[in-house]
Amino acid sequence: MNRLATALVIVLTAASLAAQRPKPVVDPETSEGLLIQHIQQETDPVEKLHFMEQFAAQYPMHSASPWVFDQLQPVYLANKAWDQTMQIGELRLALEPENLEAGKIALRAAEAKGDPQLIAKWADRLWRIGTAVAAKGGSTGADARGTKDYAEFCLFSAAQHDSDLNARLALLKILEEHGSSSQYFSKLPTEYFNIYRQLGPSEKALESAEKLVQSNPDNVDAIMFIADTHFKKDSPKEREKVIALTGKVIDILEKKPRPESENEADWNVKKAQVLGTAYYMGGVSSNLNGLYPRADIMLRTALPSIKDPATEAAVLYHLGIANYKLADKGGPKRSMDALAFMRRCAAIRSSFQDQAIRNIETIKAEYNLK
Repeated sequence: MNRLATALVIVLTAASLAAQRPKPVVDPETSEGLLIQHIQQETDPVEKLHFMEQFAAQYPMHSASPWVFDQLQPVYLANKAWDQTMQIGELRLALEPENLEAGKIALRAAEAKGDPQLIAKWADRLWRIGTAVAAKGGSTGADARGTKDYAEFCLFSAAQHDSDLNARLALLKILEEHGSSSQYFSKLPTEYFNIYRQLGPSEKALESAEKLVQSNPDNVDAIMFIADTHFKKDSPKEREKVIALTGKVIDILEKKPRPESENEADWNVKKAQVLGTAYYMGGVSSNLNGLYPRADIMLRTALPSIKDPATEAAVLYHLGIANYKLADKGGPKRSMDALAFMRRCAAIRSSFQDQAIRNIETIKAEYNLK
């Protein structure tokens, strides 16, 4: 910043703050009194800044220090001296623990510096100062409440933009400590789920998904994550959960309107993908639990949306099994469908291929098919 701009910042800052705090009365015969006199009388902005810095360094706890700090901290901020801005903020708060302006200016410096840890430190500290001041009511109550909102906005915004998942998690944990009165409290389950889904461990990811569904029962992403977790486990009870969860997802998506945040083309693609996966997991789980009519319907619905060869082979294999099991009561079409699905499965190199080839011969012999 050039000399003229610096001068303008200092003059304007000093003028605005002079009305808020009276000028200190000090003995000019003392060294600290002489410095205060220089600050008051100096017209050269660079020299004035020099005297203020000297006073701050030598007499940080002096009774006149708040008057000096009131002028010095905003000047540092305007001059983009972020560390010095925060340092003076510390000194101001050491003298006046409920100084909202000191905390706000320090937080602005932390934001400008772009350091998530410093943002977290100052945002949390400012929120606590705002809470204490707001509890007392009075003329500063409204400012304190607005300050709390600003501090929480900074925390949440920093968490949104930090690429380090652990750092994001730490910022959100601070917000969570502020309690349900926080304006961002309702957003935390979604944020935790998105982070733990990428970061792990799997137990935390599942726990966060289940908490998200408690607060948002129609959250398809969380329900599908829970369903997929149970789908990877091999037991009838786990498969019952998959059947119930995927059925819920299908019901939600068939009724859910397109979100305003997504265009129609993107929404249609996403909806088709999620429905295809839900029908696939629900169909396979139904087949393994002996619910063959349901498995047949779900897997036939899933098949057109499956693009991965290995998954396609799994769908075809389970369709073959379901139709084979239904053949005795379903007439010749069921046995022919079972054979057709097994043949398509056998044509794909996969873990199902060898068994599909053996099943083809069994179906042909049992139902006298070619």
